[in-house]
Amino acid sequence: MTVSDDKLKEIDEVAASLGAKGMKVDRVMPMTGVISGSSAATTISGLRKIPGVLSVEEEAVATLPPPDGPQ
Repeated sequence: MTVSDDKLKEIDEVAASLGAKGMKVDRVMPMTGVISGSSAATTISGLRKIPGVLSVEEEAVATLPPPDGPQ
């Protein structure tokens, strides 16, 4: 999550709101305005609506074929 500039001083409150909506908050980084954590896919739309949340980025998952698999 990226926190909007106008809520940076209240980043801990934004993190608490995210936690109340179902996000497991792992780190709050006030210097960069980022809150990291995990959440069920079904709660993401609700997290975007929390005041102070500028953006929500989902983790990209990539899988590679086994080294001895087809090229």
